[in-house]
Amino acid sequence: MNYDNYMVMPRPPKPGGAVFEPRSYTDNRKKFGLTSSRLTTGPITSPQQAAAELQHSLSNKIREHLIDIGGDMKSFCAARELPLGLSYERFYRIANGSTMMALTDLMFWTRVIPHFSDHITATMLRLQDSEKDLASEDDIPQTTVLDRQGSVLPDEK
Repeated sequence: MNYDNYMVMPRPPKPGGAVFEPRSYTDNRKKFGLTSSRLTTGPITSPQQAAAELQHSLSNKIREHLIDIGGDMKSFCAARELPLGLSYERFYRIANGSTMMALTDLMFWTRVIPHFSDHITATMLRLQDSEKDLASEDDIPQTTVLDRQGSVLPDEK
């Protein structure tokens, strides 16, 4: 049998592993990637919760960029040839939090969205202090420079 025309959906992740469903870290699954507020209130208690918050923030940033350029995920993907392994279906699942974002996805969007890497860095720095509001972009520098230990270097002006 020829399987070229069949789409294989991934199996649901097993609980407790490194692969998880990011939207499981919110009480309202419809919120994932659609708001600039955090998925939950209170402190971040696990690396999985921090990763879910990061993906939620990045998914929202991607959605806002697509709106700003006058489109949506479907039209964006239809208008270009995507790299191997990336597809509208994958991006849709990432955006709604049912699939984890991978480094390949991050690198793709970093090449598409201006200053996306700055947003990634700023969001990760905010996640270290879970009491800060992820929606606040007041303290996001245009470019964040880190030293070899990962500490933020002062802005040279």
